[in-house]
Amino acid sequence: MRKIAANVVYPCIEKPIKFGHLVVDDDGTILDIVDTGGKLIEEEGLEYHNGVLVPGFIIDSTKADMTEKGVRIRFLSGVQIDFTEPNQLPFNTKELVVNQMFDMQTDGASFDDALANATISAARTLGIDNEYGCFKKGIKPGVVLLYPFDFVNSKMRHDTLSKRLV
Repeated sequence: MRKIAANVVYPCIEKPIKFGHLVVDDDGTILDIVDTGGKLIEEEGLEYHNGVLVPGFIIDSTKADMTEKGVRIRFLSGVQIDFTEPNQLPFNTKELVVNQMFDMQTDGASFDDALANATISAARTLGIDNEYGCFKKGIKPGVVLLYPFDFVNSKMRHDTLSKRLV
């Protein structure tokens, strides 16, 4: 069993939890989501991460097509990104999702909307939202840390990275 905490936990189906904790078993199933009332609480065995915890990205929500000019990536949200140079392509799909989320914010979307696009909305579109896309007791959506993060403005920074924790 692991207890994982961060500055903010985004369940995607409820409001964000400041200094929240996730309790997951060895196979990644969410056992509990702890709301500390916004207080930083130290607890034995608690892993603390500076950043935000979000459900695993629904990376199957992308589709790549070759075009005459390069590669077009389409997301379930309807967003598409064209890459004309091979070196423009991100290293992996996870980075592509983070880049798409950042671009959505740049275009005026909130972080919550950008995150929903990469998690719960994509899971609903695929019909797998009872297993993935949010933090809910009894499911194993995966846990991703986004860092560094602009906590003052509740948004990703241009240098935000993702790291899969579970």
